Amino acid sequence: MKRKLISILGIGLSCMMLLAGCGSKTPGQAQNNAEKDSEQVLNTIYFDVATLDANDCTDNQSSSILSAIEEGLVRIENDGKGDEIVPAGAEKWESSEDGLTWTFNLRKMNWSDGEAVVAKHYVDSFQRILNPDNGFAYSFLAYDIEGAEEYNTGNGSLDAVGIKAVDDYTLEFKLKHPVPYFVSKVSYAVFHPIRLDIIEKLGDKYASDITERVYNGPFKIESWDNGNSMVLVKNDTYWDADNVYLQKVIMTDIKEFATQAQLFESQELDISGAQTDYIEKWTERADAGEFQKLTGEDPGSFYLYFNQKSETSNGILKNAKIRKAIGLAVDRDVYTKDLVGRFESAYGIIPTAINVGDEKYRDKVEGPLTSDAKTYVNNKEKVQELFKEGLKELGLQTDDLSKYELTYLSQGSSELQKQRAEWLAQQINGNLGIKINVETQGDWGVYLNIMDKMEYDFTLSGWSADYNDPMTFLDIWVSNGGNNHTGYANSEYDELLASVYKETDQDKVTEIYKKLENKLVNEDAVISPFYYTDKYTFYQNYVKDIQFTSFGAVYEFKHAYIQGKN
Repeated sequence: MKRKLISILGIGLSCMMLLAGCGSKTPGQAQNNAEKDSEQVLNTIYFDVATLDANDCTDNQSSSILSAIEEGLVRIENDGKGDEIVPAGAEKWESSEDGLTWTFNLRKMNWSDGEAVVAKHYVDSFQRILNPDNGFAYSFLAYDIEGAEEYNTGNGSLDAVGIKAVDDYTLEFKLKHPVPYFVSKVSYAVFHPIRLDIIEKLGDKYASDITERVYNGPFKIESWDNGNSMVLVKNDTYWDADNVYLQKVIMTDIKEFATQAQLFESQELDISGAQTDYIEKWTERADAGEFQKLTGEDPGSFYLYFNQKSETSNGILKNAKIRKAIGLAVDRDVYTKDLVGRFESAYGIIPTAINVGDEKYRDKVEGPLTSDAKTYVNNKEKVQELFKEGLKELGLQTDDLSKYELTYLSQGSSELQKQRAEWLAQQINGNLGIKINVETQGDWGVYLNIMDKMEYDFTLSGWSADYNDPMTFLDIWVSNGGNNHTGYANSEYDELLASVYKETDQDKVTEIYKKLENKLVNEDAVISPFYYTDKYTFYQNYVKDIQFTSFGAVYEFKHAYIQGKN
């Protein structure tokens, strides 16, 4: 979803609530023709689901579950050679020569209650997410469609939106400009087909009720103890049910990584991430054949996220130099190398895994904070000078910095997460001399709600790419964007962003991206890049054909099966 906001809690426990895949060996590929085990049950960690309303989904954990229980127009799969868009709800699709008209031919398939999935269910989904009365954060993702932005912002009518059901099994989109990755966009959970009759029937319970829910994906939800566990079972009415082998996926919340590691080593848990000493330890054991591993770069980044509308300490976060100083008061290398033992320190928002054209963006464009990091990081005197410059611009005193106080909103309640939050607070306090309180929020849904309401000072949050282009990280920050929870609004940024769509020369597009990123993290200091994510997933030898995609679900369960556990 955009692959959406990434849960640091997910990284801290599973270390893989993000992405995986991209050029690695075929995950769990069966090496022989032995029969599958009679018991097809996969045990993994709990995905902290914030909502089951696809149109309202804004995080990668919820979207991964929605991808398991629902079928959109296409699916993203990865057999170890890289992500591939494959037919799903649509059997085929085509675009016009000018790239402005896209036509999808739907396959004949049913919901779990027997009703046919038809083009109107997709039209209803797009219209619902664009309805300005609903206020869905991901509405902007459909703005490439004719009339979509105008309707969503109250400046146009629903009738002018370029989406229509030509017939029950033909869906047509009219775009206002060519979008080469449009098919990738419609793979997102927010655009899954919906049943308005079920939504109306369940009302406010639709996002959380599973008793009367209908499904059109590979799995159904058998039980859900929100915050603790979820059990998926095979959906026998799924159109491709013959190729779904798992009968059950059991997901359990495990708060401490030490417990998770113990369960993985005893084969009570089938998939795990790794951190600190376990990375080296498990890599050696995987190399020895005890279990499988998947490693590599990952298209996600984390950054300090500032609420520019915060009134704390006379509203000091309204100043760009102050925000920049806070970000540069932290030594990212200590965090990645010593505290976590993984990831890559970041000085730009666009991670190393993202391309611009056929080249890596980070190979062409240096991180905007790279130079300043050399000047300010671990230099208390210099970073305080920058902080004081910001205070002077606000007309505030600079003699006693200890009088300024902010609260850091920390994701996750595990001991490791608490320790890292306290470390970050101490870094800022030690280098700037301001007081940093730590507010811990372990519930992912509550954390997202706090962000949405902008009831915080600053936090460490992340974003994972939807598609392989810098735009997926840059269009978040448009004024009044549904996922822009910083209060940042800048017409110059908006105009520069819009100019990308008018440019066809790749070098000029890259230059625009460079200007946007620099404005975002250097000039305006909307965020402070912290680290780029990576892949470190370990799984048991008996887990076959589970897929880890870069731009789809965190785990793709559809093709997985168990062979040789017993």
